[in-house]
Amino acid sequence: MRWLKIVGCLGLVGLLASCTHTSSLTTSSLPTRSVPTPVSPLAASLKRRPESPSTSSIASDRINQLLRKVKATYAAGQQAYQTGNLEEAKRKYDQALAILLESRYDIRSHERLYNEFEKLVHDTYEIELATVESGNSLSAHEYEPSPLDTFGRLTFPVNPNIRLRAQEEMRSLHSDLPLVSNDAVDGYLSYFQGPGRDFIQKVLRREGRYAPTIRKALAQEGLPQDLIYLAAGESAFNPFAVSRAGARGIWQFMLGTARLNGLVCNRWVDERQDPVLSSEAAARHLKDLYEEFGDWYLAMAAYDCGSLTVQRAIERTGYADFWKLRELHVLPPETENYVPIFLAIALICKDPQAYGFNVTPDPPLRADRVVTPVPTDLRLVADIVGCPVNEIIQLNPSLLRWTTPVDDPNFVLNLPRGTEEEYEKVIGSIPPSKRIWWRVMRVREGQTLPQIAAQYHITTASLIRANHIAPDDPIETGDMLVLPLAAWRESLSRRIEGGPRRLTWYRIRPGDTLYAIADRFDVTAYEIRRWNGLRSSRILAGHLLRLYPIRRVEIRYHRLRGLAAGLHFYRIRPGDNLYGIAIEFGVTVAQIRRWNDLQGSTIVAGRMLKIYVAPRTASSSAAANLPAAGPLGLIQYHIRPGDTLSAIADRFDVTAEQLRIWNGLRGSRIIVGKILRIYRTSRTTLASR
Repeated sequence: MRWLKIVGCLGLVGLLASCTHTSSLTTSSLPTRSVPTPVSPLAASLKRRPESPSTSSIASDRINQLLRKVKATYAAGQQAYQTGNLEEAKRKYDQALAILLESRYDIRSHERLYNEFEKLVHDTYEIELATVESGNSLSAHEYEPSPLDTFGRLTFPVNPNIRLRAQEEMRSLHSDLPLVSNDAVDGYLSYFQGPGRDFIQKVLRREGRYAPTIRKALAQEGLPQDLIYLAAGESAFNPFAVSRAGARGIWQFMLGTARLNGLVCNRWVDERQDPVLSSEAAARHLKDLYEEFGDWYLAMAAYDCGSLTVQRAIERTGYADFWKLRELHVLPPETENYVPIFLAIALICKDPQAYGFNVTPDPPLRADRVVTPVPTDLRLVADIVGCPVNEIIQLNPSLLRWTTPVDDPNFVLNLPRGTEEEYEKVIGSIPPSKRIWWRVMRVREGQTLPQIAAQYHITTASLIRANHIAPDDPIETGDMLVLPLAAWRESLSRRIEGGPRRLTWYRIRPGDTLYAIADRFDVTAYEIRRWNGLRSSRILAGHLLRLYPIRRVEIRYHRLRGLAAGLHFYRIRPGDNLYGIAIEFGVTVAQIRRWNDLQGSTIVAGRMLKIYVAPRTASSSAAANLPAAGPLGLIQYHIRPGDTLSAIADRFDVTAEQLRIWNGLRGSRIIVGKILRIYRTSRTTLASR
């Protein structure tokens, strides 16, 4: 009874203090906040249904108790990890996540629980990744912007001295393509010897590495050897060059053109980045263009902007001459400068010293080529041949993942010259099904089998079995040992371009299939089986799956305001159409088609679209990409009684089809009081509002 009285007194004091505090808030003048305090979903629900202090306290205590249990379990996992007991650490991490996921709370609607969940999955992934890599760092592709994105639309003043030098050089130079000196060409010669000097130095250095490959491809198709300088202008001979429009590789192929010319582009490889295959495809494409136009300058222009654009320019003017088309400005601005850039690069590269360049070229690209019939981790390959993994990546620029393709038994892997024999000997000792996570190492002086087993957290017995040696056999310095690492420590097949993956837990629902889940998270069923140790595609509702999708940003396009520039992912919803999505993102339908390799305007609800937003807000750029001439602004029109779609279209000097496109209408039926989105053009009068 004494304790009850004390507790009651304390409660009364707290109640009086609360009343006093409330009173002071109402009587004192407080500064107003310019930004309202955000209300969490939990707080909003409490306002809707007030709870007594005792009920709220009980709920808070239960959450605190849950969090203490999660943190204690996670701390046990950390301790196990620090002592080298990786299996126990993994079990504790999974157990901590399960405590959260299987609690009666919706963790996404509770800030504290969700923050703990995010921290837990992030730390779990980072520790697993650090364990997998065992101290070896993997390098990502170093992508560079296309040179034409930098200077392709610019013009430069002519230096008279450079013009005289160019005219003198052309008299002595041999070329299998016509060389021209004019204001456009000489302006780029001036630029490349000034601000563009670094670009030319890259070209001259990389030409030594890739010229033999490119010249061989051109010779196979019987093409002029000087076409090599088209690749110099496109990419500075960089397989990892990427344009704003999404073109890739030394020859800057767009996705559709690449596939039309036989290049494979899928989730495992992008052959646009393969110097050999892309050069062969470019040679075939250039040959087709020359046969179409009969003129190399027109063929080059068509390579840049497409043959249809060049054909239309010729039909409009009647001139089948590049320089005349350039003079009349009937080609895109970048295409007008495309041939002059090529000619300026060719003149310099044919005699660099005459233009003040003295660059030592890289050694030619030389590699051994081996077939990898099963997926093989690139780090395993690097360990076998004894080179940094980054060298393997540079030799195989078409690879998009840390392993060779799963579905291509004939994939050819490039190795450093002279390492094929050693690779074939060692890889044969590793079971095909283990090549995505097993590793190899060379024994250092003084190392023993138990020490090596402890270092890599495997048993001595498994190390002995994997290497087919007797327990008492001595090992010598320099011996190659196979390390049978556990399957859960495999490399996660992360996309080099897409950055690190993030651990996601998914609870299987009734009706789910492995392939449907894989499609939803943009991974493969093979990867899901590997990540979860599944022997088949059979899954059970209610079980948890471990997934490592690439982190994406999903957007609902009708809520866009000031969207950040860069790559975004939008999941198509029922009723969406390409035109409405394009308008709200401030891009064109053609761009969405190109980015997602779409042939028409049909889209499927639930699928994901890739959209590249320019460095400006979606709302401000939307009008600039409308399928109508002279956009001036957006009108929001309230439908009135008696209105029809045709009457509204006539009033605003647009078409009914445009109204349907802009507003996602399937027919001509409209509802009084609803708002129509209309994009006012230069033909629309203000009075029509």
